Amino acid sequence: MLSFHVAVCLLLGAPLGTEGVPRGIRRFKSADMGVPIRIRGSEGGLAKSIRGLNKVKGLFASLVHVGDHVVKGIGKTGFSAKLVSNHKIKSAKGGHDILAYVATPNGNISNPGVLILIHEAFGLNPSIAEKADALAEKLNCVVIAPDTFRGAATTFIPYVIWLALTTPQQRVNDDLDDVMTWAKSRYSPDKLAVMGFCYGGGKAIRYTTSRSPDSATVIFYGSPLIDPTALSQLKGPVLGIYGEKDLQFPTWLLDDFRRALREAGIEFQLEIYEGVGHAFWSDMHQVEKGVEPVTAAWKKCTGFLSQFFSNSS
Repeated sequence: MLSFHVAVCLLLGAPLGTEGVPRGIRRFKSADMGVPIRIRGSEGGLAKSIRGLNKVKGLFASLVHVGDHVVKGIGKTGFSAKLVSNHKIKSAKGGHDILAYVATPNGNISNPGVLILIHEAFGLNPSIAEKADALAEKLNCVVIAPDTFRGAATTFIPYVIWLALTTPQQRVNDDLDDVMTWAKSRYSPDKLAVMGFCYGGGKAIRYTTSRSPDSATVIFYGSPLIDPTALSQLKGPVLGIYGEKDLQFPTWLLDDFRRALREAGIEFQLEIYEGVGHAFWSDMHQVEKGVEPVTAAWKKCTGFLSQFFSNSS
């Protein structure tokens, strides 16, 4: 029988821990969108039960996660990735077209950098295009928001979860390689940065650590990477932005992220804003109205990227 504590933690998508033989801490990852479960002790008893229920926990945690997005306003209305996009980038490896929204500032582009912006679990949507436009104007650079779901976009919650949990990192990496190649040939950037929201944040840091280590990485409430060996591949800086009340990525997990970044010797900033949970930045109207902590996060993000792009290599 599961204890009441374990059952509640599973339903809420919160982290849980068990005590046992002091054989270190094992982490079992429910999903790329989910939270590692801390288990102390041997593999027997409760530890095995928790392992068997990882998928169940991942589902409930993902429901909470997607619910946050819906409450914040993303995913309430229908859209099409094809209609949102304004470019098609040919894949060199797969032969398919990668849909993308490309934003450029008004006037001449003075910043020799390119920012790749990865959408959240709803797919390429108007909110991401709006943010891309604002970032391009603020940073005076090119912003490319590719569709990593290859045409799929939805507001149907079960499908949202399915897309996020079944889109493999390897496939995303291959598509981002093609986007990077296209960007380099078209804009000849001096520097590249990769930024993502939620699902996109987790994909961003897993891409830069394996395929684009010189790029800067910006993660907005995305799945952190807590492996120092993987993080040590990075040469570019990292910015992580999270909410204190985020059930998906609690403060203890972010502490692990901070320790891993330090152990790997990475230049980084990790901002945890009080009083907010997951997906606290829904649209640019919040920035225009001066809503906090969205405005503070916007300033932190644009300041970080502006400094990265302006610093000499």
